[in-house]
Amino acid sequence: MGLAASQGRLLLLTARKSDLEFRAQEISQRRLTLATELESVSSEYARRTANRQMKLTRLVKQGEANQTQTVNLTYRNLMLSGMNDDGTGISDYRVKNARGQVVVTDVSELPKTASEAGYTNAPGVTVKIEGNQAIVSGVYNGEDVYDVYVVDSKLADSSETENYFQEGLRNGRFIIEQFSAVDGNGNEIGVGGTGIEAIGDWQSVSWSGMTEIQDNYYTEDDAIAQAEYQTASARVQAQDKKLETDQKQIETQHKAVETEFESVQKVIQNNIESSFKAFS
Repeated sequence: MGLAASQGRLLLLTARKSDLEFRAQEISQRRLTLATELESVSSEYARRTANRQMKLTRLVKQGEANQTQTVNLTYRNLMLSGMNDDGTGISDYRVKNARGQVVVTDVSELPKTASEAGYTNAPGVTVKIEGNQAIVSGVYNGEDVYDVYVVDSKLADSSETENYFQEGLRNGRFIIEQFSAVDGNGNEIGVGGTGIEAIGDWQSVSWSGMTEIQDNYYTEDDAIAQAEYQTASARVQAQDKKLETDQKQIETQHKAVETEFESVQKVIQNNIESSFKAFS
């Protein structure tokens, strides 16, 4: 093979090597993407099989009788606890955010009177509405009162709201308060608006210590999660296996091209050395 032909062959081999190396990089990138996808699938499977569901056993007044119901814990369901079946009355509970503000889901739910804020027979307590918030202040039962009510529309009922409220309780974004009520003689008579003559105060309670709230693993979606994980995992692994095969073929071709490249380089080197000897 002449020097010119060898040089031409070397250029072709160089281009072939570059092409194979580029394809190998592409395959490596695609395999990395698949690995990330598989990690995401695994994380989602772990999340769905380890998720928890809070349930609330609440007291609902139906006429003269009280009945208990077990429902998913949402802000709305918590607020209905202790109220009449038609939604009237005062809730046993209220919820504060991490800033110490009482939260409601809509402007229409802001208290307009001291009684609506849970302070019955409290002439010393006033309510002032300012845009999307209400300020309750004054003196009640010999103590200063200052509550700020704000709107958090994310607490409106929906599946996303359920997760938002429950996760908020777990991470401390929301705090539950319960009203401790006593009669005129100082005898405890329960919680919530149990009597128009009741007085008392709101007390922070730990949701984990409330017998009304149960926090258990949610297993109803585990079978679906497992099936989806197995399908997605099998698909990703099949694609990765094919890419692995392609990568090995490219590596074999690259090795062959590299061997020939070194051989042609040697031929060129020998031709150059022979030419210099001829003119020396």
